[in-house]
Amino acid sequence: MEERRYCDPLVVADDGTTHKLTRVPFDERTVQEGWLQDLLERHPELLPVEDIEPAFAPLIAIGREVGTPVGPIDNLFINPDGYVTLVETKLWRNPEARRQVVGQIMDYAKEVSLWDYEQLDGHIRAAARQRRKQDAGPFEMAKASSAAADLDEAQFVDRVTRNLRRGRLLLIIAGDGIRESVEAMAEYLQQTPQLQFTLALVELLTYELSPGSAALLVVPQVVARTREITRAVVRVEGTGIESVHIDVDASTLAPRETYQRSTLAEEDFFDILGQHVADEEIKVARRLINDLGNMGLEIDWKQSSFSAKLADPNASGRRLTMLLLSKQGQLSVGWLPGQLVELGLPERIGLDYYQRAAGLFDNCQVRKNPAGGFAWSRSIPLSELAEAYDGFLEILSDSIDRIRSGAQA
Repeated sequence: MEERRYCDPLVVADDGTTHKLTRVPFDERTVQEGWLQDLLERHPELLPVEDIEPAFAPLIAIGREVGTPVGPIDNLFINPDGYVTLVETKLWRNPEARRQVVGQIMDYAKEVSLWDYEQLDGHIRAAARQRRKQDAGPFEMAKASSAAADLDEAQFVDRVTRNLRRGRLLLIIAGDGIRESVEAMAEYLQQTPQLQFTLALVELLTYELSPGSAALLVVPQVVARTREITRAVVRVEGTGIESVHIDVDASTLAPRETYQRSTLAEEDFFDILGQHVADEEIKVARRLINDLGNMGLEIDWKQSSFSAKLADPNASGRRLTMLLLSKQGQLSVGWLPGQLVELGLPERIGLDYYQRAAGLFDNCQVRKNPAGGFAWSRSIPLSELAEAYDGFLEILSDSIDRIRSGAQA
């Protein structure tokens, strides 16, 4: 594996003067693990969760040094949809710590996956009483967050229970100077193919803003992550590292549905969608994803929706947003006309697509947004889309063909 090399950032002032930022190594003499745990508790946004696994965002801190039979979890987070994130912080002072940390967080994950909501609540309250002398559980802490002010307790408990039962956890190892071991990750992943976790290594690069200053610049970056494609295959991905495939005997697994294999992000989407719409609408959404893929569109999974994107036919690397579907089952359009203009393609193609598709639905018009751009006057529920499905797909397909033709003109 090729070792990563870092260059110190340069700050350029308005007057043209410059100074180079000095890297601060994490060790007992400078930054301690307790400082890092406290920083992440106060600023969960430092962990780029939406880039790792969007379903787990936004992070809400619910515990520090949360006890388990195999040791305390450094930081524990949850989100309004009941997804739990475990974080292990490391300073990487010695090779032994690097070898053990993956196994350590996996042991925590296996313990937490055995908990029910009451057990999670008890562990969180115990940690809160010890640190803050207060009695608060996951729901109270989540409810206090601005991200979950309207949270319903019964729904929240159900979501957490379901995710714990499935072992649906996000595991993050965070520290400075991470030297990932693909072999170690593969070994532990092989032992737990039944758990639907994602494991990520996040490096926090820390710099002094000026010599001797107490002010620090912290820059997070994802070093590597694992992504379960099915329960039989796990892929380890990361820039500059090799890929590892772990094959488990698929004959021991239950047969899957007839629709195409789904990613974990897709499973998360449908879990939440199922809480808002009926089974027939779920079928419409699955059919839509399948048809979008057949049209050559890429599904981009986000925290609260997915979008279907078309690669720029001129190979600029840009992508055009053709539609969005929220986890509440509402279809909408994005920013296509403006995106076409930015790529030197006719805006009219996007406007025609919006207007023709809007005509399929009652009381739906194309309006200009005050901030610029165009959109539908209302979102379309899946039940309504089902009634005009074939017509909508025909308009979408025709619009894609026009974009590709326009790029060639």
